[in-house]
Amino acid sequence: MYTAFEANCIEQKRTTMKKAKLIIGFNRFRNKELLTKAQFILDSMIGNNNFETFASDLAKLKENVLNYALALSKAESRSMADVASMHQARKTLEEQLRDIALRVESHAKGDEVTLLSSGFSLAKNNLPIGILPKPENFTLEPHNKGTIDLSLDSIRGANSYQYEYKMVGTEIWNIKVGTKSKLTLNGLSSGAEYEFRVAGIGAAADRVYSDIIKSFIL
Repeated sequence: MYTAFEANCIEQKRTTMKKAKLIIGFNRFRNKELLTKAQFILDSMIGNNNFETFASDLAKLKENVLNYALALSKAESRSMADVASMHQARKTLEEQLRDIALRVESHAKGDEVTLLSSGFSLAKNNLPIGILPKPENFTLEPHNKGTIDLSLDSIRGANSYQYEYKMVGTEIWNIKVGTKSKLTLNGLSSGAEYEFRVAGIGAAADRVYSDIIKSFIL
């Protein structure tokens, strides 16, 4: 017979291994390869019945893909300004692709067929390390108009962090992913009250969120 602790570990490992996940990092792609991949994801999700609720995300993704394609073309001039603009456009595109990938994961609930239909690549999940602990010392610091800093203690085993926020009274959480335990959010509505939470992202598909913290925006 297994102890309760051993049984829980076995069940956690079994569940973790069963759930499919997506690769949410895009650093491995060269500049033109990223454009091809982003366009493939866009083409795969538009008109896909699995993602009917992603219309606004896909409209923004289409805009970012076009902006990146234009910036990539201009960067062939090798002028410092054009190259810098290309890098910024790439960063914006990568950030949105990560955000959409996380939404797709949450929406698909581990269904491999749905995940594959999105055009994103499946991650190998050979080394589960279990569910990450609840974030500690999650704090907020508003500064400047429409801006707030989020921070927490680093979580061992986390390869990135899923920051979520929404205006008080609304239902849908906005998602931002960062590789560091600090993040600055811009463009928030001045004078409005927001709710914030964060979770570490590791090998397990499950997310353990921090307590929700509220703050008014300057």
